[in-house]
Amino acid sequence: MAIRITYTLPIVCTGYELTDALRRYLEVGHGVDFDRVKAVTIEQDKELCGDEYNEADEEALAPEREAVVVDSFQKYFSRVRRGAPAEVRKALEIPYSYSKWIDGAPKIYMFVPTGAYIRDGRTSGVLKTPRDEDLKVIQAFIDAANGLLPEAVRDEASFKLDDVHFEVHTPGDLLQPVYKRDERKELLPPRHLRALFNVPQ
Repeated sequence: MAIRITYTLPIVCTGYELTDALRRYLEVGHGVDFDRVKAVTIEQDKELCGDEYNEADEEALAPEREAVVVDSFQKYFSRVRRGAPAEVRKALEIPYSYSKWIDGAPKIYMFVPTGAYIRDGRTSGVLKTPRDEDLKVIQAFIDAANGLLPEAVRDEASFKLDDVHFEVHTPGDLLQPVYKRDERKELLPPRHLRALFNVPQ
């Protein structure tokens, strides 16, 4: 009996890490109180643990608390995006996330994919720096997002190209946001993969 073998393409995704810039954008630009987000998490843990909760554990739990806060960035940016006109939403990707374990605790990062390529000897060196298409996509994202900021805080809260960092990841590194129904229609299949698989943008 013949055995069907499926080959998985060695794909890499290019894009920009913008965790700190996204926090500023949401906090300063849209009034999200992340101290409150963290406080709610602590209160929920107190209720869950009851008498077993120990205030002294908070220092050890600080990295995990911060990971919960950063993980919430997707939810709050999704809300901002939903309030934008349809034409603006086309340029606004809800950031993906990826994590690293640092000193025994998870650290979450936010990442906007801008392209995807089949990894081989010809691309490995080129992908150390962004291609024109990567720059075009991230600039469109920045312009669209900044256009949603109130004028009074735009200078302070705006995304800037100098604040984001070009990176390359495998698809398995990246965690896709949880989309609502309307977002699935707009954002799936993932836009950074469409050109690679000849899917209309």
